[in-house]
This record gives sequence, structure tokens and C-alpha cells, in this order.
Amino acid sequence: MKDFFPIHSNKDESPGFFRGALMWRGSVTPRIFFSLLLLSCYCLLIVALDQYWRPLPHLAVTPFEYTGVVLGLVLVFRTNAGHERWWEARKLWGAIVNQSRNIVVEALSYGDILNIGSQEGLWRKEMVKWTVAFSFAARESLRNGKNFDDLTDLLSEQELDALKSAAHMPLFVAGKIAGLLQQARLSRQIDGFVFMGMEGQRGLLIDHIGSCERILKTPMPLVYAIKARRFILIFLLLLPFSLIENLWFSAVFIFFLVAYPLLSLDRIGIELQNPFATKNLSHLPLGTICDSIKLHCLALLEQSQHS
Repeated sequence: MKDFFPIHSNKDESPGFFRGALMWRGSVTPRIFFSLLLLSCYCLLIVALDQYWRPLPHLAVTPFEYTGVVLGLVLVFRTNAGHERWWEARKLWGAIVNQSRNIVVEALSYGDILNIGSQEGLWRKEMVKWTVAFSFAARESLRNGKNFDDLTDLLSEQELDALKSAAHMPLFVAGKIAGLLQQARLSRQIDGFVFMGMEGQRGLLIDHIGSCERILKTPMPLVYAIKARRFILIFLLLLPFSLIENLWFSAVFIFFLVAYPLLSLDRIGIELQNPFATKNLSHLPLGTICDSIKLHCLALLEQSQHS
């Protein structure tokens, strides 16, 4: 059976140091290159004016040592805040995987295989089908999309249309699961204890998608983002004046080495704010996770039909 979870923590990361250090795809460098180039040209202009026009004011290095420490703390806080959002989202999706498996295992273990409806085992198949559909509905809801090509083998055209037209797609699927649970309980195919357990798992799915929506709809406070970037800008605008006294044109290279990590860390904080959007670097592999849920749940269904 194909395993959708790679062995390495990041399948795109090269095991070789130099290849990994020089990777372009997946790096924030392309997204900060223009800003970095513009600021480096600014530094070059300051050095040229100081050398060939008239001496400009020179600033002591010591104040930049103190402000550099503060700036580092600001950037670390922003990067850590973005990583916490990314990691919390990954844990929530890990929980969605677990709850989906729990519902399917319980449905296949405790649901009566004989006749709920007119076909043998129909209830089990419906439970598996809609449980799998929940993860795909959650993925598309978080990405503001409606691509359900991976569900065409499970859902009918009418069911897909109903899912796409729902005001809240994960809630629509959760309602389908709740209806199936109520149907099984009323027909005494599952007892009250099993019903409560499965209903609890269904409720956790709603809790997890709600938590994901909280991450999605609560970005980093704008006031903090503005202040952090303003601090970076002021620091970089004044930095050339502390470098030109002794370094001359070498100041441009030193300025580049300072500006590059500062702009990179700022950009990393932005990229990690929304872990669901495919346009962001290092977004969560929701497609792989959903495919894994589908693969494992259908495998459980097939196994139960042959046992």
C-alpha cells in the first residue's frame, strides 16, 4: 500500500548541505529579492555620495549594537508566532486524521452489516464515504475552493453539487454524518453507548475545523506588523551611515549581509501566517493528508467486506 506520509520531516528538503543551502524553490529569497536589491542600491548611493560628493554624517556603531539586539528579538517573536500558527494547524489536521479513522473503525466494527436501507452494508459505505468527504470539504473551505475531483468516485453528481452549494461545506458533511448516526440509532443498529462515542468523534471534527478557521481568520495584529517593519526600515536606512567611515564601498557588501537575514526573517513570518494557502511557502500538505485519509478509510472498508 502506498504511504502518503514521507519518512523525512520535509520531503522537499535536500539531505546535502550545499544543495539545501543554495535551493531557490521554496526559499523566501525570490520574494525579498527586489526589496533587498533596492536597499542595497540605497546603501551604494550613500557610499558614493560620501566618497565623491561631500562627506555625510557618520554614526557610531555602538547604537546599532543595542538596536540590533532589540530588532533581533522583534523578528524572533514574529517568526515564532508564525511557526506556532503553522504547527497548531498541523496538529489540528493530525487530529482530523485521527477522528476520521476513529469514526470509520467504529462504524465498521459496531454498525450492523445487515440492511440499513435496501442494500446490505449500505450504512457502512455511507459512513465511510461522508467521513472521507469531510477532510476534502475542510481543505477546500480553508482554501476558498471547490475542487472535489478526488471525490467523484465516492459522491454522486447530485451530492457533489449539494456539497459545493453549501454555505459551510464541512458543516454540511458533518450534518450528513449526524443524520446517518441518528438513523442507525433509531433503527437500533448501534446502541446508545456507541452512538455517543461516534457522536463525540463527529463533534471533534467540527471543533478542529473551527480552530483552523480561527487561525485563518485571525492574522498577526496589524499594529505589530507595521511597527516591526518600520523598525527594520529605519534600522537599514541608518545603517550605511555607520559603515561608510571605515569600510567605504565594502559597506555595500556588509549592508547586504545584514539586510538579507532581516528581510528573510520578516518574510518567513508572513509566509507562516496562513498555513493553508497554496501560494504561501511551506503550506501544509492538505492534499496529501486528505488522500491518506481516503486511502486508509477505503482500505478499512474493503477489509471489512472480505472478513
